[in-house]
Amino acid sequence: MMLPYHPALRFKQGEYIATARIARDVQRHIQPRFILAPPKERDPEKGKPLTEEEIAVVTGERIAKHWPLYPAYLDARYVAPLLGDEGLRSLFRIAQRKNEQLAAVASVQDLFNPIFREFLRTSGPRIAIHLPYEDIDIDALLNGVEAVGCKTSECALFLDFTKAPLSMEGVSGSVAGVFDTLGSVAQWARIIFQASSFPSKNPAESDGQCVIPRHEWEVFLAALKECSVAPNLIGYGDFGPDHGEIRFRRKGGGAAPIRHLRYTGKKSTIVVRGKETGKQGDVMKAVCERVLNSGEFAGQGYSYADDMIWRVAKGLSNAGTPSMWREWNMAHHLSQVVKDLGMLSGMSFAEGPVTRITEQFALFAEPVEE
Repeated sequence: MMLPYHPALRFKQGEYIATARIARDVQRHIQPRFILAPPKERDPEKGKPLTEEEIAVVTGERIAKHWPLYPAYLDARYVAPLLGDEGLRSLFRIAQRKNEQLAAVASVQDLFNPIFREFLRTSGPRIAIHLPYEDIDIDALLNGVEAVGCKTSECALFLDFTKAPLSMEGVSGSVAGVFDTLGSVAQWARIIFQASSFPSKNPAESDGQCVIPRHEWEVFLAALKECSVAPNLIGYGDFGPDHGEIRFRRKGGGAAPIRHLRYTGKKSTIVVRGKETGKQGDVMKAVCERVLNSGEFAGQGYSYADDMIWRVAKGLSNAGTPSMWREWNMAHHLSQVVKDLGMLSGMSFAEGPVTRITEQFALFAEPVEE
């Protein structure tokens, strides 16, 4: 069984709305790693950076509203230095009360902090451990699991290949080797591959488009065949249609948002960028039209985001906001990956509802000229 899918998502408005709105038969096969932004990042819903006190309450509220029913992982590493132990205790107490299937994500160093014992779930996986592939210390990992009070079989591992040269020939063998190393030292709840080959800067020029190969997907499939770990113990994750370098702005404002969509296909992601000048509605309508004509468009019924892109292209809906474009990118991507993984297991998914253009006929027929 290749599912569930484990995307690493920045806990931003576009991401958590997308996870909440996608079709239920897709949603139940996703177990995301939500990464919290530090307090200095401007919160779009509040219109200001969250205070340290607000982070715990607001995160809990959003989990309750957008992801209350299914398992997920909460990664607080970027807020931990500012919150301290008491702040983390408040954050996880509230968040795990809103969703009892929410597991904490810890670094190996975090495992030696006694406070993480308080965040252990009662059922497995009780905790998740983030491991950068280039910095794996097996002894420290095993000692940390013992220190936090868990069995290895109760721990999920997020194996982060962000810095790996995924386009390099033969890299899948190296990935398979890491799977084998971890699989040989202990039994884990799951070893989750996480990577992205999407560039850190938008690669499309103004009014242009480009194609980004999904190297992470191809490397994962190849490594799965090359390693000796049972396929059901290895999970797939990426960073949505985004790069894996987690960087947050330190203040609000900044450059104007880039008018574009990132549309995930079977083997690549197309980036369609609009003009920098002109009315936003006109520019994004043209962007959506180009997605429809790209040869990659999966159809209106593929996800609610595909129907929205179709509606904007046809002039039936407005062009939305930058947060909504991110949401559409993400909702289609989540649907694409779940269906890709499902296909490997012989699963199929129903088409979603679509918008129809109804043609209104005149009450009286027009006279025919002779």
